Amino acid sequence: MTNNLIKYSSWIFLLISIWGCDDYERTGVEESIYINKSSLSMFVGDQDQLTVSPTEGKYSWESEDPSVATVNNGLVEAVGEGTTNIIASNGTIQTKVSVDAVIRIPLTDVSLSEYYIEMSPGDVKNILVTLIPEDANDIPGSSWISENIDIATVTDAGEITAITHGVTNVIFRIGDFEKIIVIDIPKTRPFNGPHVLSAMAQCLINAADFDLGGAENAFHDNASGDSSGQGGNYRRQGGDTQSDDVDVEGFGANVGWTGPGEWLLYTINVEDEGEYLLEVQTAVPGSGSFHLEVDGVNVTNTVAVPNTDGWGSFVWHPTPGIPINLTSGKHLIKYYFEGGHNFRAFRFTFNQ
Repeated sequence: MTNNLIKYSSWIFLLISIWGCDDYERTGVEESIYINKSSLSMFVGDQDQLTVSPTEGKYSWESEDPSVATVNNGLVEAVGEGTTNIIASNGTIQTKVSVDAVIRIPLTDVSLSEYYIEMSPGDVKNILVTLIPEDANDIPGSSWISENIDIATVTDAGEITAITHGVTNVIFRIGDFEKIIVIDIPKTRPFNGPHVLSAMAQCLINAADFDLGGAENAFHDNASGDSSGQGGNYRRQGGDTQSDDVDVEGFGANVGWTGPGEWLLYTINVEDEGEYLLEVQTAVPGSGSFHLEVDGVNVTNTVAVPNTDGWGSFVWHPTPGIPINLTSGKHLIKYYFEGGHNFRAFRFTFNQ
């Protein structure tokens, strides 16, 4: 009985196994050609090698438009402008690679939107790069670098950020070309400027228009607070909140309550190099004096201020003006009070 049960069970298991095998579906393997690149962007005259996988088998190569690109055993050469396909075949199996060929237009130079930038700490400036020619398509890699990141930084996109006072260079390189931008972050900058000296016209600078920058940068005042009672309104209306200690009278009319050792700084730009005649407008019921410094150098020695018999009686002096030689470019002019007096303005006239 037991032997028969084992015999019948074995036959049933065998029949189930046979029926189960008939239920499996067999799927064919789709044959294809793999090429190492799916598309090519080429300059006319360039070559590029295509390889196929699997490596077994016999492959043929063909260009749909040999006037654009030719192919020899997978080596593609762009021969003319346009688009076409390169076809790799193995029997009935094909794979296409698209080709886009253009005429090479090399880069001959670049220009930048600015090469000298004066900034204040925290300012941000974006530099525009123009390709020469503008339709150049053979463009090498580029980079931006700041020679002193403590003064100014620059991003890969040419965005410059001023960090602190000083001067540094930002350099743009692309291929063999190099362009330099001078970044100037001065401690002071013109108020109601720029103040430009040229041979074409006389330059008058109001005493109250000394630089922005605050105490010990743009001015030195012996006493705190504004003795004029104006509350610094003239400077504040012009955007300066750091000069309340300077005694500006009459909403910018003149600087008063001055004493020995005080000074005011002015940034000027000289367009025409040469000799300029300096005249100063002052008032004092007694005696006073000053000297003028250019970039830290005393260029006038002591100049006496004439007695005008009143704090509000202003005169221009001396006549003729004091000759001062100035080179072209930016200069810092310091008006240094050696003896107290009211100071309204000074002017520069080119000495023809």
